[in-house]
Amino acid sequence: MARLLSDVRGVAAMRRRELRRWSGWAVALVVLALGQLAAPLVIAAVGGGAFTTADRAGEPPIVPAGYAFSIWAVIEVLSLLWAVWAALPGGPDRDLRVRLARPLIVVFAGFTAWLIAAELEPRWATLAVLLVMLAGLLAATRVALQNADRIAAWTRYARAVLWGTLGLYLGWSSIAIWLNLTTALASSGAPLDGAAGLIGQLGILAGATATAVALLRWTGVLVPYLAAVVWAFVGAALGARGAGEPVLALAASVGLVVVLVAAVGFRWGPRMRLPGPRLRRLAEG
Repeated sequence: MARLLSDVRGVAAMRRRELRRWSGWAVALVVLALGQLAAPLVIAAVGGGAFTTADRAGEPPIVPAGYAFSIWAVIEVLSLLWAVWAALPGGPDRDLRVRLARPLIVVFAGFTAWLIAAELEPRWATLAVLLVMLAGLLAATRVALQNADRIAAWTRYARAVLWGTLGLYLGWSSIAIWLNLTTALASSGAPLDGAAGLIGQLGILAGATATAVALLRWTGVLVPYLAAVVWAFVGAALGARGAGEPVLALAASVGLVVVLVAAVGFRWGPRMRLPGPRLRRLAEG
């Protein structure tokens, strides 16, 4: 009997330690998710935000039209919804939620850091922060893909906010990093017009297209990822057209078509062999 009581106490103590450890991650996740919503308002209130203002003068033509950046509001809200759900102590798969939370904490913190960097050194510092955020998103998405069967047993709401957060965040960020590179190069003196400017921006669009196609295949055509990429390319095409750059608008449109064709090919092509039910459920949300 004494041994049984000792074992019970040991298990209870271990669970208390696990709960305290998870509580720390949960608090950080929710606070940083809230920070993503609050940081732009705070920066605007103190007179900042010039670098993140939509359709500002001097932007490269392929930077998406201003409306396209409204996707950030959707991403921020989804991030908060996921964080709150993941923080519930009675939720399923606590170990999996912790593994997802760790890289997403880096991502959420990176968003606020990016806004601060945009005020202090908006050229290369913002690109460096985006690279860290992208690494965190890839890590979190990898965990989710590896555990898609476990996630499939969650509620529809939990699946929607998780895949929505990961897909939209990764999709937008994987294209934004190329556009941020364009802005950094232009701010450092790279030409935006003439043959050199045209070739450089065509190269950026090609890089963004290749990245999107590669990640589409890797995610098994995750629908929110595809939606964010399509949104970005449409914005880039309209931005270039509005800037009077028909060649760049056409190139962005071609990139969009390539992404859509690749998605169809990966999803339904005869040579595309995905791991069956797991990624089908993933792609269908």
